Amino acid sequence: MATKCSIPVIDLHDFPNQLSKLMAACEEWGCFRLLNHHEVLPSTLMSEMKSVVRSLFDLPVEIKRRNLDVIAGSGYVAPTATNPLYEALGLYDMASRRDVETFCSQLDASPHQRYSLSLFLYFKITSVMLTSDISQQPPFFSSSL
Repeated sequence: MATKCSIPVIDLHDFPNQLSKLMAACEEWGCFRLLNHHEVLPSTLMSEMKSVVRSLFDLPVEIKRRNLDVIAGSGYVAPTATNPLYEALGLYDMASRRDVETFCSQLDASPHQRYSLSLFLYFKITSVMLTSDISQQPPFFSSSL
């Protein structure tokens, strides 16, 4: 009989109590389904991020290829004949201003794109700080903030 597997679900409505589940999902699965994110991130910010990400993927391939690996396989991944719907840009550490700036520089991101990514970074840091006790948790952010 086949074993049924399901992606872990993290509910931000109960986030401080979900932290260990989130960490386990990241370590064991590398992904998770997020519920009630609208309670932490405004829908306008989410819409803006989708728009900015779409605009980055609309860049010419020669610009996207500047997004280099920080670790093997972490840079730009172009669609292939085998997987024509998959394309990826790599940003090593979204919580590091230096890494965000490097990412933006590699792609010649516009001031608007840079601002939107920085705003998302701000909301990410703020939401974690507001929903968890930083003093009792492992470090979330690199020292380059």
